[in-house]
Parts: sequence; structure tokens; C-alpha cells
Amino acid sequence: MSLLCYTLLVKKDNNLKTFKIISLGCKVNYYEREYLSSLLKDNGYIEVSDDEAADISIINTCAVTEEASRKSRQMIRRTIKGNPSELCVVMGCLSQIDRKIKDIPGVDIVMGTFSKGRVLELINQFVETGEKINIVKDDKYAIFKEKYDNYTVYRFEAHTRAFLKIEDGCNIFCSYCIIPYARGSVRSKPLDTCIEETKELVKNGHKEIILSGIHTGAYGQDLGITMYDLLKELDKIDGLERIRISSIEINQITDDILELVKNSSKLVKHFHIPLQAGSERILKLMNRHYTKKEFLDRVKKIREVLPDISLTTDYIVGFPTETDEDFAESIETLKEIKFDMIHTFPFSKREGTPAAKMKDVDPIVKKERSKLVRDLSKIGYKNLVERNIGNTLDVIFEVYKDGYIYGHSGNYIYIKARGEIGDLNKLLQVKLINDDKDAAIGIIVDKS
Repeated sequence: MSLLCYTLLVKKDNNLKTFKIISLGCKVNYYEREYLSSLLKDNGYIEVSDDEAADISIINTCAVTEEASRKSRQMIRRTIKGNPSELCVVMGCLSQIDRKIKDIPGVDIVMGTFSKGRVLELINQFVETGEKINIVKDDKYAIFKEKYDNYTVYRFEAHTRAFLKIEDGCNIFCSYCIIPYARGSVRSKPLDTCIEETKELVKNGHKEIILSGIHTGAYGQDLGITMYDLLKELDKIDGLERIRISSIEINQITDDILELVKNSSKLVKHFHIPLQAGSERILKLMNRHYTKKEFLDRVKKIREVLPDISLTTDYIVGFPTETDEDFAESIETLKEIKFDMIHTFPFSKREGTPAAKMKDVDPIVKKERSKLVRDLSKIGYKNLVERNIGNTLDVIFEVYKDGYIYGHSGNYIYIKARGEIGDLNKLLQVKLINDDKDAAIGIIVDKS
């Protein structure tokens, strides 16, 4: 349903005037935060900062790990305690899978991960009746029957880069992951909607879009199309200067995608490809749908087609039953691949997943192994910067501070250069000259 249709459903006769949205977790949640903000503003509400009192507080929760769930619960209680008279709406992954959220004192409306455009309708219903509302069904499998919420966002107020949510849900069921039960099956945004939304984002000044989803590379499988079909159309949009995929699985980087990236001036030379483990045994336990050899062979192919590609990854340390030998194998795999950055997460048990029933690894061992992987990541990123010193890279600068502008290159190096506020949100040519603690140092060589 479109933003306009939702707007027409809303009454404006309550006394609630201000709102704040606290969003935890992934890029999809951030996209949804921007949608909710636009929806409320278009209906006469005023947004305030997170630390201000508001008539309405919306908390968009995360449940990707047990720690994320803990932080979400903590944020719910902290928000209610800080402003107990406000109307509190809780939505997102945690409220979809945790039926106890509705019992937290002060929570007035509980939503899950779907029908977020109904938030104003539900707010008015609560104001009229004074009765708590919960639209999350008790049947945990009901989420798999939900259709795609086809809403759009045309402007991101606080950022130069824009996120484009292209799909929701995941069909993989990794043994450690609860998210399919929070988000449901893969449902994709129609291709024409993706194109229209991107064109509007460009009209509103955004030069770069980041394609986001829960299982982003699965885009289109429910529509009879592929990620390649989407990328090919987005690459044609005038005024769009950079396209980045937030994350994509190794077996979804097809040959036609590689050729498109190779020949495109818009698709960045950077893939974030979750590995999660480098041990053959652990990969099988994780239900990751590829072998170590398949991953290594595909990386080799990617680098053959795109020699200057930057590769980053996610890696889980201390998966249940991981032995010293398993970890040593993973370290060797990471060294062989030579990732430019490794986002490391210690295993976090999630009740309701197969991995929760497996024997956990000692927390101290997890901590020691995490440090080794983080050290490897630092080496990888240092090497990425060093091999690009002297090169001219395209950078979109996002932040101005104390005479410097900061932003990311296409291959995801964080760079600072002497500049002005007027240099933000422009694709500039920057020569990389040195490394520094907070960012690599560059010189702008072309502002045309």
C-alpha cells in the first residue's frame, strides 16, 4: 500500500503532537525508520530527538543476536521509564518473535515486522479506546504468509547516501539464525517500484543508493526475476552515480552480475560477502549452503573478473562445538581469501534455533579467538589502504568537521580530505596519499 493510501486512513483529532523513533539493528530497520518518520511528519506530527520527551515513542527492535534482543528490551524499558506518560509503540524483529513484549508495563501498541504503515491507524485506535493493541499473531508461522509491505522512501534527511529496501525475509534457515521467524519468507519489491523509488531519491539529491534487505541477493526469486535484472535497470538511471549492495551471498554473485559490475561506472567495486566460518565441518553445522571449496573457487573467479575488487565479510567466532582445529582451519581460510575487512561476532545462542541445542564454546575461548580475527581484519584493511596509496579514487563525502570532509570510496576506504561543506554529497576524484588513525588521507584532484 502506498504512503498516500495509509495517509488517507489517519484521523487528526487526537492531542498527540510529537514523536521520536528509536531504531536498533540493521539497514532495513534504518530504512523503515525513515519511512515511519515521513509518514508521521506528513500527517502533522513533529519529530524530536531521542533524548527529548515525546507524545509518541516508536521503538523498532532487533533480534539478530541475544545481545541485540537484550539491548532492545533495555531500550523499551528505559524509554518508558524516562517518559512514562507517553504512548509507546514497539515493533520489529524482537516483538515478532517474543510474545512477552506485550506484557511490559507501559507498552501500548505491539506490532511485528509487517504492516508498519498501519501505525497511525493503531495510534488513533488506542487513543479512542484506551485499550492495548497487539497485532502479532500467536502462531509463529503466520509471518510466512504475510505479503510484502510495498512502501517507499524518497528522501533520507540525515544522510547523503540513501538506502533502498528491495526485499524482506529469508528462506535459508541457517542453524544459528532466528530471523526467518521474525521476517518470514523472501518477498521482493516490484521492479518498477524499485526504479521509481530510485529516480525519486536521485531527484531529491542522493548520489548513492545502498540496496538493502534481509537476504538481499535473493531479490526477485518470488517474482521470476533476479538481482541482475534489478542492477541492470538501476544502472541506466540518469543522475545516479553509485550503487552498492549492502550484502550478498557468495552463490548469488553470478557471472552476469560480475560482467555488469566490470563494465559499469556506477556499481562499486566492493562486495560484502558473509563467510561466517572457514571450517568445512562448521559450515555444514551452520547450514550455510556452500562448501569451503565452493567459496574459495568463487572468490578466485570474482578476482579474475574484477582484479581491483574489495571484499569484506561477516564471521562468527565460537560456533557450538568449534574446536581448536576448526578455528585454525578457519584462520587459514581467512588468510587465503585475504578479506579487506572482517566484521566479527561471537556466537550468540538463540532459543528456537538448532544451534541453541548444541554445546556452546567457553566465553573466554570466544574472546581470545575474536581478538585473533579482529587483528587479521586490521591487517586486511591496512593492506587495502596501502595498495591504494597513489591511486585516484571516487569518493562521496558525507561529513564535514574542522576543515576536513569525510566519506567512503567506491571500494569502501574511509577517506578524509581538506574541503568545504559545499563539497559534501558530490562524487569527487581523490588521490590517496597516506593513512591516518581516523581515516586515510586524500587530496581532491577533480571537482568537476
